[in-house]
Amino acid sequence: MRNYVKALLLTIVLYGTNGCKKDNVPNVNNVVYEETISGIKKNEPVLLTFSNSSNTALVKWVVTPSVGVTVNTVGNNATIVFSLAGSYSVTATAGSVSAKYIVNVNDSSFIDYGTSFNISASKLVNIQTAEPVVFSVHNAKAGSQITWEVLSDSFFVVVDTINNTATIFFYKGGYGVVTASDGTDTQRRTVWINDSSITNPNQDTVSFILGEKLLLTPAIVTIGGSKQLVMQASTTNNYHCPTDKILSFSVNREYMIDYSGVAISPQPCSPAAPATCINSFSNIPVGTRDFSVNFENKTFTGRLNVSSTGVYTFTWPDKSVINISPMVVQ
Repeated sequence: MRNYVKALLLTIVLYGTNGCKKDNVPNVNNVVYEETISGIKKNEPVLLTFSNSSNTALVKWVVTPSVGVTVNTVGNNATIVFSLAGSYSVTATAGSVSAKYIVNVNDSSFIDYGTSFNISASKLVNIQTAEPVVFSVHNAKAGSQITWEVLSDSFFVVVDTINNTATIFFYKGGYGVVTASDGTDTQRRTVWINDSSITNPNQDTVSFILGEKLLLTPAIVTIGGSKQLVMQASTTNNYHCPTDKILSFSVNREYMIDYSGVAISPQPCSPAAPATCINSFSNIPVGTRDFSVNFENKTFTGRLNVSSTGVYTFTWPDKSVINISPMVVQ
């Protein structure tokens, strides 16, 4: 987890044996500092520091309620992560002196974008016609000019070059693909616009579980005398029901697949199971080309070779998040 500091350096002056204290530090019932912190997201690390303690091992941190809370302490520092929305009381105590926070956690989720170039969106599914969707670029090359491309039947784009964002209005249903590039790296995101004429994700749609990984299983099927490459994707985590489906689509000409979340049943059922989906590619010519997967704000790219005898061979260097097995099918 990167060192994300949401709040606040708290400096508490503890009393020495001579009974002296600094005049600018009040002492009310031994709680010398109180503050309310709002705007914290679920899973967002909050770093608090209880300073000037001569023995940091004596600093005790108490969070109430404690359900869904993770506390990691190093010396007089505590990094606290709240996995559930709500209001929490955080107290740091050393000897007879305490500091108290009220931390208000909202229902949105924090995403650590890491250090790689990537693109996020304010909304990916259940988008209404003409609804503004804000796309943001993270970790772009310093001084770069972001270029935006949109694949959609009808749309309008407003670009903010200062904040590296693009606000896009989609005017027709179906799906759209938004691409951002800083001249060195390129990322894509898929959006789904409501349309009664096609199958489109509804409100029962969730993001992938944090730390999700995918297994892609290729196979070759023959339909009407023509070979098709079929890719079945499966999550490593369980979702609501065995019928839950990964939201995805493939573009033959680009030989890439976008995975954007999971469509789940309205109510959980038993047994929970991994979510799956199937994508197919037809008429892939003989030769070698890039094969890409867009997943969780990152694009993973390998190579696909099709031999003259109909053997499909994958080269996939990064297996840490997405794994392809088997690598050769025919």
